[in-house]
Amino acid sequence: MGSARANTPGAGAGGARVVVVTGAGHGIGRAVALRLAEERCLLVLADIDRKAVDTLAAALGDRHMAAPLDVTCAAAVQDLARDVRDRFGRLDVWINNAGLLPQGLLMEQGLSVLEATWEVNVAGVLHGCRAALGVMLPQRSGHIVNIASVCALRPLPGLALYSATKAAVRALSHALRREVSGHGIGVSAVLPHLTTTRASAGLRRPRMFPALRPAQVADAVAAVLHRPCAQRVVPRRLGWLLAGAEMCPERVRDTAEAWLGADRTSLGADRAARTSYEAELPGGAHHD
Repeated sequence: MGSARANTPGAGAGGARVVVVTGAGHGIGRAVALRLAEERCLLVLADIDRKAVDTLAAALGDRHMAAPLDVTCAAAVQDLARDVRDRFGRLDVWINNAGLLPQGLLMEQGLSVLEATWEVNVAGVLHGCRAALGVMLPQRSGHIVNIASVCALRPLPGLALYSATKAAVRALSHALRREVSGHGIGVSAVLPHLTTTRASAGLRRPRMFPALRPAQVADAVAAVLHRPCAQRVVPRRLGWLLAGAEMCPERVRDTAEAWLGADRTSLGADRAARTSYEAELPGGAHHD
């Protein structure tokens, strides 16, 4: 694991917020980085894809920092948090965004995929939270944002593994928020609807709620940093709909979701369109 690199160590002393974004090389993470760069945050762009974060950091300017990072390695995540503190004197925001999105029936997914998804989506978030708090608790300030999914509220068939990991992230966020609320630290969970990224290639878009653009999720992240809250569903009207649906019997919810096409999001996926992404998952998404 390479160490974080910056062309201008000590930058950010003028009051710019120091922000770590994991999974910053692609998709939602990249969009979040671009959005926060507009607000003149000092960004630490972390991703296992070193070339992607190097390229993004170069495009954004030399005040930002590229940090090759495997979020499943607790020691590497801890090292990054300490490196940020040592270079910039503080850590204001940590955004846990890195994740995997395997699609398919649970019994068709290989053990290597199950383990890797849990390690990235859950253990990776745990490592990020612990590393960030190691800096934030002594300074008595900071904000952790965990990217979950609406699947945490309404799990979908064909995305059982993914839904389980995102439900865990949501639960962690809510519990952790209460643990650290007296220390000047906020914790928020952002739960986006299906978003157009490489990871969602081939998934079907339900009725009524078209797929989000990554920039829409990035706007929601910026919003919770400006006005902290425990949870934000994107789009917000979907959050209101899901909250109302909890008042209905399960069979009514199932019928409504069948009509909306939610169950076909994954079960009706274009497997050919997902070949490239899922081939990169450990062992392949459907190997025993």
